[in-house]
Amino acid sequence: MDLGEYLLFIPLLIYGIALSDLFSKWKVFIESHTAYMPYLITLVMVTEIGVQNVFNFFKLMPNLDSVNYFTYWIFLLPPLVFMILVNFLTKTDDYSDFKTFFEANAKVVFILMATFIAMHFIPQFAYETERWWLPRVIGIVGCILFAFWHKPAVFYLLVGCWIISVVAHAYVVYS
Repeated sequence: MDLGEYLLFIPLLIYGIALSDLFSKWKVFIESHTAYMPYLITLVMVTEIGVQNVFNFFKLMPNLDSVNYFTYWIFLLPPLVFMILVNFLTKTDDYSDFKTFFEANAKVVFILMATFIAMHFIPQFAYETERWWLPRVIGIVGCILFAFWHKPAVFYLLVGCWIISVVAHAYVVYS
């Protein structure tokens, strides 16, 4: 095991813990008849973003061989923010229904999501910045707009942008 693989372990462990929290909420939707569609869509969106970031983190492995302590913390920031985002998204115990929970936590969740997306503009994550800067900027703006202005149209516009970016990413990968 070389240094890059060793240093990759902690961020991937953080992503793994966060994704296990997300997947544990999927069970609630399978068994529940009180599912709230925007919350379900957000859960799916955050899950896909998390899995994609785990996959993309392997592209950073060559950069980790010569990293210093402070730069390593920069590599740890996105997984830590993602884990905080997931914690706010999955702690539904104090709420009777998902709609009340989603509306009460949407501001924090979408500000954290905008922060997480913005962290991919850090130079250490520049392996794909040239190609994906526009969807990221649209995602950041959409998340901030929805965080402060809870309109269904804004939410579904954000979801539409996410779907377009997933399809575009799949097209680039498989063509």
